Amino acid sequence: MKYKCIIQAVDEEEVIIKIGNTVITGFSNIYEDFMDNEEATVEIELYGDLIIQETSIHEKSILHKGGYTYLIYGILDIDSGTIKSEIDFSIASSYLYEYGYLDQRYIELYVPRMDFCFD
Repeated sequence: MKYKCIIQAVDEEEVIIKIGNTVITGFSNIYEDFMDNEEATVEIELYGDLIIQETSIHEKSILHKGGYTYLIYGILDIDSGTIKSEIDFSIASSYLYEYGYLDQRYIELYVPRMDFCFD
């Protein structure tokens, strides 16, 4: 999915962005000459071996676990291929095939890395 963001910091391949009130650290292998506090459009890809499981935590939140790793809490929408959280994230429908039983339920999504691609 694409979002309007504010670039907060760039350190080689590590980029920190802010979307609304949410700050996310991610990886970008396309170096841009961004200035701090510059507006940009970013596409976020959830990268690595994602782990989806039902959770008793009924909230929409994004928890930074260190480095590029995150836990995303929200509602899984199989039809749209998204997890609805503080920010909605797309998940490939082919990946969601085995999780149909979690449709419209609160889940915890383990994300090893978020990749950023800037327009």
